Amino acid sequence: MRKEMREKQAFLELKNLVENMNEDVTYVIVEGRKDKEALRKLGYKGKIVYANKLKRIKEGKAVILTDFDKEGIKIAERIKKEIGERKIDEFFREKVGRILKSISRNDIQSISNLCRKYKDALE
Repeated sequence: MRKEMREKQAFLELKNLVENMNEDVTYVIVEGRKDKEALRKLGYKGKIVYANKLKRIKEGKAVILTDFDKEGIKIAERIKKEIGERKIDEFFREKVGRILKSISRNDIQSISNLCRKYKDALE
């Protein structure tokens, strides 16, 4: 039961964070389709760009939400160099990473599972 309480708390924190991202962020950069779907399920309404389509980023602030594993971190570093650190909002990436790690997760698509499990909190 304790694990479920931690997961629900993490889910609610992620949901709140995404609501703030809707106000403060122009783009979110993800690795793939499942990551994009997870953010949409959680309520992100802004533009989502795949890490291999960075030319679509023009003006505004971007959040890199690649996974928090070795490969995802490497991709995030490449993106920072490619589009410039001034355009990157580190705050949201750090918060999402901390929340996911608190429930032993390191991938963005795992948010979909939380959305399914706690969908009543989405309404």
